[in-house]
Amino acid sequence: MPEGRLRDQETPATAEPSRWYMVFLLFWATILSYVDRGIINILVPDLRRSLGLSEMEVSLLQGISFSLCFAIAGLAIGVLVDRFNRRTIIVVGILCWSAATMLCGLSHGFWQLFAARSVVGIGEACLLPAAFSMIGDRFPADRRGLPISVMSAATCVGGTAAPLVGGLILYSLGSGGTVTIPALGAIETWRASFLIAGAPGVLFALLMATLREPIRVVQQRREIYGESYALFLAARWRVFLPLYLAFSFIAMVGYASAYWAPTVLIRNYGYAPAAAGVAIGIVLVPGGILGPLLGGIIGDRLARTNNGYGRLRAWFGGTLPILAGAICFAANGPAWLFLIALFVAQATTGGIGGIGYAALYDVVPRQFQGRAMAVNMLGSNILGLGAGVTAVAFLTQYIFRNDLMVHLSIAWLVGFAALVSPLLVVVQLRGYRALRASLTDAA
Repeated sequence: MPEGRLRDQETPATAEPSRWYMVFLLFWATILSYVDRGIINILVPDLRRSLGLSEMEVSLLQGISFSLCFAIAGLAIGVLVDRFNRRTIIVVGILCWSAATMLCGLSHGFWQLFAARSVVGIGEACLLPAAFSMIGDRFPADRRGLPISVMSAATCVGGTAAPLVGGLILYSLGSGGTVTIPALGAIETWRASFLIAGAPGVLFALLMATLREPIRVVQQRREIYGESYALFLAARWRVFLPLYLAFSFIAMVGYASAYWAPTVLIRNYGYAPAAAGVAIGIVLVPGGILGPLLGGIIGDRLARTNNGYGRLRAWFGGTLPILAGAICFAANGPAWLFLIALFVAQATTGGIGGIGYAALYDVVPRQFQGRAMAVNMLGSNILGLGAGVTAVAFLTQYIFRNDLMVHLSIAWLVGFAALVSPLLVVVQLRGYRALRASLTDAA
């Protein structure tokens, strides 16, 4: 019996608490990373006023400045994850992105802030490939869907907690416009918000250092799958190209709606920035937990009972609530309707995202898991975060030509992505089924 399967079967019961302690720390580290990358969204009015930024410049700071470096660095880090100590990679990444988040608060122009956001992206690129690889080695295949969905919940909760945390920070700093910090003197509240958001990273890095690096599970059939992930993908592009694109369009729904939601509440409904952040956080945090956890449970059940398409069966019908949310976005009704639509869109994308991560690992040999997640991050951040967030700004500024039409821009983008994603899944189903069966036989 191969080493990987033997290890899964013989894992003692005493290992279970340490497995979930690892997931617990990775969960909170992921939330911290999303807070640090997303707090900028609640500070948009202050940034525009203080630095004289345009709508497009703000969208570049929210999206491409972070996502481009995040995605490109992720490819290199994915290789490191498959070869070196993953715990150390995560610790270094946390320290890097936390320091860069604080540097955002010390920036004095667009390009300085752009550079600091880029370094945040490089640091955060260390986390998810290493985290998912560690989970893959600590949990057997038919049980890893739930811990992966816990991590997916962390991405949703972190993304939705960012405006909540930002709002609470702004509330705590008061409405005076400036705050006095030792050694820095009087600084603007948006600068203080970045400094406060980045500070907890040192504590999280120390906690992460307490983890034990998991023993790597044996690689799967090198003579068949080789050691180059690029060649593995090239030979099976009909499966992986549409699959990765489907993940990216789902990510586009989540990023575009969450990143521009505070702006909608501020512009269209007259919310103060702090109130907008708190309202969005209160609405979306429960959905960010519920959606991925339900998705993980459903996905694991499908993986055990369906030997063909496995978790991907949950994809169909899963995008219908997103389409309903897009209609509500377009309606521009009362604020509560907008918030409900946002809740539905985020909870659904979180559930599908959790299923998607596990579904990807079902068709990727173990020796490629870090790189597989890095490529997924590339698509999700370039197309989902970078292009998605910027597309909303483009539609608002150049198509609708009205700042108050940002809700309609979100609606069009969300609806389009929700329609395209399941079609891409259908395109690759036959190849996915064959590859999943061959990997199961090789395990």
